Amino acid sequence: MNNRMFALFQMVLFVFVLCLGQAFGQGELKEKVPDLCYRCHIKLKDRLLSSNVHFPFKEGKCTVCHSSHAAGRRGLLREEIKPLCLECHQAVRSSLKKKYVHRALKNGVCTDCHYAHGGENRYLLVRNQKDLCWLCHEGLKEQLKNPSVHRPFKDGECSSCHSPHASDERTQFAGNVNKVCRKCHAPRCKAGDVSIASAVEKMDCGTCHSGHSSSHKALLGPSGHKAFLDEKCEQCHNPMISDSKITTRKPVKELCSGCHKKELLSTKEDDVHLSAKRGGCLMCHRQHASQKPNLTIAESEACAECHEKTERKTLLMEKALKSIKCAPVKDRKCFECHVPPHSSNPLYLKEDKIKSCARCHEGQHKVTHPLGKDTKDPRDDQPITCVTCHSMHSSKAEFMLYYDRKRQLCIQCHKK
Repeated sequence: MNNRMFALFQMVLFVFVLCLGQAFGQGELKEKVPDLCYRCHIKLKDRLLSSNVHFPFKEGKCTVCHSSHAAGRRGLLREEIKPLCLECHQAVRSSLKKKYVHRALKNGVCTDCHYAHGGENRYLLVRNQKDLCWLCHEGLKEQLKNPSVHRPFKDGECSSCHSPHASDERTQFAGNVNKVCRKCHAPRCKAGDVSIASAVEKMDCGTCHSGHSSSHKALLGPSGHKAFLDEKCEQCHNPMISDSKITTRKPVKELCSGCHKKELLSTKEDDVHLSAKRGGCLMCHRQHASQKPNLTIAESEACAECHEKTERKTLLMEKALKSIKCAPVKDRKCFECHVPPHSSNPLYLKEDKIKSCARCHEGQHKVTHPLGKDTKDPRDDQPITCVTCHSMHSSKAEFMLYYDRKRQLCIQCHKK
């Protein structure tokens, strides 16, 4: 057989195999999908009777999510759960670009919260909304015992105020705080018998009121400045006149130091955190009420605004390590470790670099590498502390270490 005839034979054979494959590929199914699927998946068909049924399942489009023959994932899914869901749920996909993404979505999968086929709860939730949220936010249950409870919170309507997936607002608020609150509550604030509604109209409602519950009327607090909770506004403010600007009796720092002498004794006069330009004490503290006993504001507001470089380092660390076990870092609770301007320690730490870490890491502290003034780092002759090996914000190795502990870490000092 010459080359020309051999080439012709190969072409004929290729066409024959192609046609044969198409013939098999177009073979008729015994039944149409989804009835063919229900031959084996009998119980799954009962899900069609649920109050809420996933649209592709209701339409019998099983192959939208599942492969007919083989797949590398459980349930013969065509793709991993989250990417698969996001193929259709574009609005949720877009929301992942927002500033605050729900950790349940960020670290988990959609089926942690939603049924894939059908269920009795709205949005195919695996439990009713309140019970589902409390699987992670169980600590909030205690707040139901307070005498003043916000009705949506009491009724378990979490999504009336919070976005379940992502938001550009802290605590995943469903929008601007005031706009969300004013869907139900028009400002009716008073100081004694004087209406101050016009003066507080543009203030964040959360600076005075709790979103969940409080021991005080009108959801004030839960923690609050005593003068405010006792309605003794005149202690700090000049007499109030309806529809007029509210003013203080003295400048902020001077006003605070009248009662908080001890707290201000340890501060430096020129500390940037007390700058009048930045609000003085109000840079970190609420003047009326707060979610925290010491009246501090959310660190995500106070710290990240100026410490952008540190925030970028932490975000890079989160991407590199995926799981950060240090709660203050993970949850941006900066004031757990740093107390500007009320500390003379480096980095405004509550205690020195060893004790600050040992407060939480008690077990690790008992079996640690030698630390303290008697153990020096050969690189700079400074005492070895926890942060000699561990970073607070910019690590790329597990346990927030600067280097991989199995290869690079020890040889930074122990070169011989």
